[in-house]
Amino acid sequence: MPATPSVTGRARLSGVLLLAASLMMVSGCARLFPKPQYDQNDPKRLHHIGSDLNGAYDPYSHQQANFKSMDRFQAERRGAVVAGAGNRNLYARYQALLDDIEAKMLERARQEKGRGGDTLKVLLFFHGGLNHPSYNDERLDRYLAEMECDGFYPLYVSWRSGAFVSFWDRFTSVRNGGVARGPMAPVRGTVYTLSDTLSGLVKFPETGWDVTANSIAAADARQRGMDRDRPDYQDDEALYWPESEPYSFLDQTLYRTGQVVPGVVRLVTTPAVQGLGTPAWSMMLRRTKHLTTMEADVLGYNEDYCGDDCAVEGNGVVAVLARRLDELNRRLPAGMTMEITLVGHSMGAIVANELVSLYPQLPYKTIIHMGAADSSRNWIDKTYPWLKAHADDPKVAFYNLVLHPTSEEREVRGYFLIPNGSLLVWLDDMLTQPDHMLDRRSGRWTNARHLLPFYRDAGNAYLKVFPANDDSVPRNHGDFGKFRYWREDFYWGREQERAG
Repeated sequence: MPATPSVTGRARLSGVLLLAASLMMVSGCARLFPKPQYDQNDPKRLHHIGSDLNGAYDPYSHQQANFKSMDRFQAERRGAVVAGAGNRNLYARYQALLDDIEAKMLERARQEKGRGGDTLKVLLFFHGGLNHPSYNDERLDRYLAEMECDGFYPLYVSWRSGAFVSFWDRFTSVRNGGVARGPMAPVRGTVYTLSDTLSGLVKFPETGWDVTANSIAAADARQRGMDRDRPDYQDDEALYWPESEPYSFLDQTLYRTGQVVPGVVRLVTTPAVQGLGTPAWSMMLRRTKHLTTMEADVLGYNEDYCGDDCAVEGNGVVAVLARRLDELNRRLPAGMTMEITLVGHSMGAIVANELVSLYPQLPYKTIIHMGAADSSRNWIDKTYPWLKAHADDPKVAFYNLVLHPTSEEREVRGYFLIPNGSLLVWLDDMLTQPDHMLDRRSGRWTNARHLLPFYRDAGNAYLKVFPANDDSVPRNHGDFGKFRYWREDFYWGREQERAG
């Protein structure tokens, strides 16, 4: 017998109560924000593109609309008649937005040509996991005028990467890579919650060992030297690592105290983070893939969304945007060219690697990864060949920006009540099972240093390590977006330092 609404509500509540209470606090997404809503005259409307849970367009306007995904497909499979006008209208609205963006870009190109310039500079930014569209809205509030003053046309792409929506998908909607809803979904969610929690407990000896080792290594940095690896690599032309100031005795003492006093609490929170965080990470990875290839593209009901515009390589918001930029580049005023500065923060680097691989014809010039959450292997497979193919272009360059290894290890979360370390530390040590060194995160110094031979071979790839204990640079994984990351003095700056 189908579950009643009250039973379904209680089952879903039992399935997500633990994860919502503990891990939403961990994620930094405990605050729930409304999505941005722009009117026609808001300048941010033409710089901010939204994606929903399925990779389809999510309009940031007062007139809301939702993509009908698996519910529609299942209804058709059962023989019910479901109108597709909503999906077609949604895609039409995305095309209308892209038309307005294109018109603004062409206007900018004509203005630039009138000033004697020959380049339309586009800044394409992908945020990381555990973000909300409102974060990109705040970044545009803060930096839009400066980016335009620097000659860029910025485009920010937001995707649903929050903790709660990831957990909700895991426990109510997704099974083995596909959507699986229905009356049994709440029951399955409860079983999954129990299974994930138990898996965290079973793996606690392993994860506890790794977390403790990282904490000891970070606390002991003063004795081993703040920049302990720097002397071995500082002569490498592909590396820029400014010297760090040592931590004060007081800072070291406070940090060590924070390791000891709440240690008992971490005996409970570490298994919860590992057990519930691992499937949440899997759901976030699923979303990055939807940005190019939607589930609708695979299951064959995408025609009711994009119609004759559908492309076999995918029709997520990023794929559609990439094709429009490619078309626009060919239609710029005579003598004008497009240059794309491609920026990916954390999981945004996964999207950036995928974009370069699927659309190598786009005119990327500067590619910047900040605290990249993608694997070194993916960078080698997807971006490294493109860089080698464009080694003769002096304007093409790749920059991998990483935190100081001590900053990475010392990052404090939840007032020391949960495991220390950045998201990349968690991924390498708790939330994934790397089979090889190249399967670890490319945005950590510990792993990125092994890519230096590839950087030297490409001739146009560089690694920057930010100094520790310095408030003028990123010190935590989430700090990168607070800086003017499109400017060379941030993403490189070695020549300026030498000149000074």
